[in-house]
Amino acid sequence: MTIHQFVPVLLPHDAVGNCARELQRRLLLTDPNSHIYVEDVRRSDLDHATPVKEMHLRSGDVLIYHYANFSALAPSLLAQGQTLLYYHNITPEQYFTAWDPDTAIAQRRARQQLERLVHQAMGCLSVSAFNATELRHYGTEAVATVGLFAHYDDLKNEEPTERLGRLLRSWEHRDSPEDWLFVGRLVPNKAQEDLLSSFALYRELTGEDSSLTLVGRPFHPDYLLGLRQRAIDLRISHRVHFLTGGLRARSLGDHYRAARIFVSASLHEGFGAPLLEAMSLGLPVVAVDSSAVPETVGDAGFIVPPHDPLATATAAKLAGEEPLRRELLDRGARRVKRFDNDAVWGRMTAALRELTGIEVA
Repeated sequence: MTIHQFVPVLLPHDAVGNCARELQRRLLLTDPNSHIYVEDVRRSDLDHATPVKEMHLRSGDVLIYHYANFSALAPSLLAQGQTLLYYHNITPEQYFTAWDPDTAIAQRRARQQLERLVHQAMGCLSVSAFNATELRHYGTEAVATVGLFAHYDDLKNEEPTERLGRLLRSWEHRDSPEDWLFVGRLVPNKAQEDLLSSFALYRELTGEDSSLTLVGRPFHPDYLLGLRQRAIDLRISHRVHFLTGGLRARSLGDHYRAARIFVSASLHEGFGAPLLEAMSLGLPVVAVDSSAVPETVGDAGFIVPPHDPLATATAAKLAGEEPLRRELLDRGARRVKRFDNDAVWGRMTAALRELTGIEVA
């Protein structure tokens, strides 16, 4: 019996792709025949993937289907009766309607398909309890919350580059302010406009010449333009930096190390991997009370109400003050261990045993 994976497209630097590659690395230690099958060959990382047209499941094999968007192949793959649905999350359509109706329609189709697929799968895996609740709402009880394989250790172990020196010199030149960092797609559900408002209020309340760096690709050019205009209107554009081209792990690690606090105003997260990345690299975290965020952050950061710039700015100020900052960093280090890849692997093997009867060493 072999465990394979399917993902519509295996991208080099996204959460689903990182998860599938780490899971395959561990599966290959016990079975060299394990594959990641992909539908979109042109855009996929073919060093780790095999075209789905070459897939042939033998009796007893299991396919783990990473589900995060609609796929026309999904019904036929799950109809084979040997498939576990690994649910990563689908952002609700209402966040996209005003900006891109086509994306909103695609999100609706994906959620409608998910509601059907949970009844075809032999069981479901989930990256968070928040997602598991959604799956149970659709009528399935065969759900195991395992978490998300990610690359916290990779970021932590990357050697700093000359970029870090430049960032720190800027920090010192401005008298060591509490610089903010956000990492994630620039997309309406992550509410970067609220983040900008909170940051503007923080600067006003503290008098610090802090900067805010947002690292992530925009989902739509008009949304990015709107954020830039918002920064201009708030008179903070000179201290807000949008890095939208994508960064290698080494450069991303530099930005985590150069910042003093990680702040997120996101209203919908299926898990929230950057929150744990920040903790692993020694940043206190402030995030909004929404979706899977509280279960990811736990007691290792500040959880604030949504759409509340004053609460966010106040929490950011408190998180930078000793001895609370040190306490948050210690809690963050412990929190990351609950979600590291070894811990996820332990939950994954238990779920495979429970849902399929397969024992994986």
